[in-house]
Amino acid sequence: MSAHLPPFVPFPVPSPASAAARARFPRGLAQPEQGFRFSRDALLLADFAAGLKLPPAAAVVDLGAGCGVAGLGLLLRRPDLGPVVGVERDVFQVEAARLNIRRLGLDERCSVVTGDLKQTATLRAARAALPAVPKSGAPFHLALCNPPWRREGSGRTPPSPTRRAALFGDETTFPLFLDAADRLLAFQGALALVCGAERLTDVLTALPPRLRPVRLRFVHGRPGKAAAFFLLEARKGSKAALRVEAPLLLEDENA
Repeated sequence: MSAHLPPFVPFPVPSPASAAARARFPRGLAQPEQGFRFSRDALLLADFAAGLKLPPAAAVVDLGAGCGVAGLGLLLRRPDLGPVVGVERDVFQVEAARLNIRRLGLDERCSVVTGDLKQTATLRAARAALPAVPKSGAPFHLALCNPPWRREGSGRTPPSPTRRAALFGDETTFPLFLDAADRLLAFQGALALVCGAERLTDVLTALPPRLRPVRLRFVHGRPGKAAAFFLLEARKGSKAALRVEAPLLLEDENA
């Protein structure tokens, strides 16, 4: 796969195999056998981001992309967007993401770079994956973010080191992801983030000054239950007031 994506092109007619893979999505996605398995928060993020107001052919970066589910899910919902560049440090997840891109027939619209967000070279590689980078060096219109948000010592700890790294963060995790988004987003670019509801204060505290929260939605398993997740939209350079939307219920009270 080329490190550089071509300029925006409409979705080509998929092959029968790719069409079948798209129809099954997210079922059938490749995932590392011993690594982190994506869960519904990634699908919630893709659905939330699909509702954002973005320019045609908006460039998207998926920070901590895993097997690519959020970025791919977004592109299937919003074929007017793209290219999508995933950034992932786990080489096995990168291999799975590239396989999923091929299976879905999205090679011309998606790519994945391997690297740690701590490294400036990783952010350069994400920029370089686009066909053209503005002089500002901040080429993306949307950053997807599903960071490891669980606290060490809370809940069951998986024996797999890669699963632990994908689930559990420390005090540097949110600043690391949010600073990367700030550096990669163009002016008025959007951050779409999903996180455990109990970490809302920590996320808001870690937001760089230029990323202003403008939309917040809590996700509940069912009515009367505490929120499990929240979905947040922030805009770079915005002065808009925060809008708290009606909660999203995953199951109704009769389920």
